[in-house]
Amino acid sequence: MKTLMMAVAATLLWGASPALVGAGSSGAAAAQSGQQQQPPPPNQQKPAPTMTGTWAFEVHHSAGTSTPTVTITQTGEKLSGKYVGTYGESVLTGSIKDNKFSFSVDVGTEQKVTLAYTGTLDGDTVKGNVTMGEMGEGTFSGKRK
Repeated sequence: MKTLMMAVAATLLWGASPALVGAGSSGAAAAQSGQQQQPPPPNQQKPAPTMTGTWAFEVHHSAGTSTPTVTITQTGEKLSGKYVGTYGESVLTGSIKDNKFSFSVDVGTEQKVTLAYTGTLDGDTVKGNVTMGEMGEGTFSGKRK
């Protein structure tokens, strides 16, 4: 019983393996002297965020809500791809620095309107603002498909 209590206490306090503590007082001494297993070192560098992929956007603006699909390829800090929405398919160009991005698309058939998106990337989600020329401004969020 005493060994079990020591194992639980050592595990909770020092992260020691119960096998070390179960070895009796020498195991407890080993755990206390720092000979327990150390967790692997944390990864020093996080992988750079990437916009590459297909995204489902939800855009809120003065005319309501739209749900375009955005396919992006990131090469370095350059963004390219396509934007498929209410007015068809459009070419997308933009850039990203760290987790902040911007891109624009020209939509419409007879009268073109430039949609300019600026936002932040957080893993598989994005959010930010969009300007729509004379049509005003809005907000957007998106999830990677």
